[in-house]
Amino acid sequence: KTSSTWLRLRIEPPKPGISQGTDREARLVLRILPGQLDEIALFDPRRNGLPPLIAGDLTDWRSGEYRSFNQNLVIDSPAEPIEVLLRLRTTSHHGIHVEALRWEDVEAIDRQQHLVIGCVMIFLTMVLGWAIVAWIDRPDPVLAAFAIHQVFSILFTLAILGFFRVYLSDFLTPETISNLTSSTVPITTAAVLWFHWSLLREFHAPAAGLRILRLLALITPLNLLLMLADRMSLALQISLTVTLLTPLLLLILAIFSKRNTPEEIPRVPRSQLIVAYSLMLIILWNATLPAFGWLPSPPWAMYSAIAYGVISAMLLMGILRARARHLESARRAAQIQLALTEQAVRQERERRIEQDQFMTMLTDELTNSLATAHLAIGGLDPESPMRARGYRAIAGMRDIIHHCALSAEVEAGSTTPSHAPENVAALIREWCQQHKEGAEIRFTDEHAPEICNTDRQLLSVVVGNLIENALKYRAEGTEVEVSVAPHPQGARDGLQITVSNRIGEAGAPDPDKVFTKYWRGPGAARLAGSGLGLYLSFLIAGRLGGDLRYGLDTPYVRFVLWLPV
Repeated sequence: KTSSTWLRLRIEPPKPGISQGTDREARLVLRILPGQLDEIALFDPRRNGLPPLIAGDLTDWRSGEYRSFNQNLVIDSPAEPIEVLLRLRTTSHHGIHVEALRWEDVEAIDRQQHLVIGCVMIFLTMVLGWAIVAWIDRPDPVLAAFAIHQVFSILFTLAILGFFRVYLSDFLTPETISNLTSSTVPITTAAVLWFHWSLLREFHAPAAGLRILRLLALITPLNLLLMLADRMSLALQISLTVTLLTPLLLLILAIFSKRNTPEEIPRVPRSQLIVAYSLMLIILWNATLPAFGWLPSPPWAMYSAIAYGVISAMLLMGILRARARHLESARRAAQIQLALTEQAVRQERERRIEQDQFMTMLTDELTNSLATAHLAIGGLDPESPMRARGYRAIAGMRDIIHHCALSAEVEAGSTTPSHAPENVAALIREWCQQHKEGAEIRFTDEHAPEICNTDRQLLSVVVGNLIENALKYRAEGTEVEVSVAPHPQGARDGLQITVSNRIGEAGAPDPDKVFTKYWRGPGAARLAGSGLGLYLSFLIAGRLGGDLRYGLDTPYVRFVLWLPV
């Protein structure tokens, strides 16, 4: 709602000795700040009943006798002190500063003002240009938000300095220009809130505070609707309240943001952020509090909003430049680490290829040598103990060669399981019956599922390794127990294969090392082996979609293989 405020002004005559030979020198200019005032009416008793002089945003700028970015009224220079009445009507705050100046003095002040305004706009435009170039060079949501922040900050600065009223008067009505100027306040506030929300998220500011920032930004559509509904005063009061609360909230969020952790990308020190937000709080409150009547309104307070735009742009650009340097350093470190990783992968690949070639050559040579040894042993007396011992040694060496070759294939990922329906219980029973020590294996089929989708060859390797291991390390004269039973795991149906044996002379395996490659317990040194059987079984179990576990239930050692059906 528009309200009126009356001011009584006492105007002194010019100082003696001032020449008044021209019309301009015989006139005084009332320079009125700020420039965003709806209507200013001057009642001069010397006008003898003529209408009051009118200025303000709702008056055509071109109708003024002295035209500038400010609100101006021109009166005759009094010969003696006089009192005039000034009526102010506005939907915004009623802080006002009026001074009566000679024409040439006003022109000099305006020239200085134009110089300052030019410098301010050049600086703000340079900051915007930097933000756009930085965003093009490295697209980043924070830089994009800052560029939008600067666009609306420039528009807001142009609006409150009077550029809209001056340069749009040929195209738009004074009422439209006034509404357009007022709308820049909530829109700029929303852009500022969005940027600070984007920035403070990187500093892990409290989530509740970030939600409040987003909520304050969402008030912008409400303010615009209020303006369209001719509730301009209420909309501007809401915007001023948001402007008053925002810098305090930003400072609190900066204070309570989390510090960098060692594993995070280095950011701008939190202390710098706190100092920047403290300075912005002081400057913005200096511009906002007079609007509420809580502080006196000196002439320079009218430009506090512009000072806030300049200083905040400078501080935020410094923070973003430091942030960009930290991110660039982190990116280069990541590139170096990636290059080192790729080099290590290449070297590992080359080493594996070389190892595979060596293993292939070694396997072929050892297989040929073992075939020759097998033929030589076959020539011994069938009743000779050395013949049986030689055959066992050859079989053990073949197992080691097979384990080494298969282990290399599984580790390299070249072995892909081919799942097909298999009767696991029948497969294990057949394996036990064909084993030379099958009489010492007790197999139990506890209503296991008849069909399981698995790889027959790989499953045979795992089951064979587990049973061979149990036979090798069991207590003398005891049986190896093998069982198959249904066993759901979580929401998946499956079956469980358990291989148990009594602890023999070699002792129980170390649970922390039992599946470690090449590891063999201290008591296993006297028995032939490579330390690859259980390691290989563990890898294959994972490839089959199951898992292999070891458990000690004195006096038994148990290995449990679970497979999905």
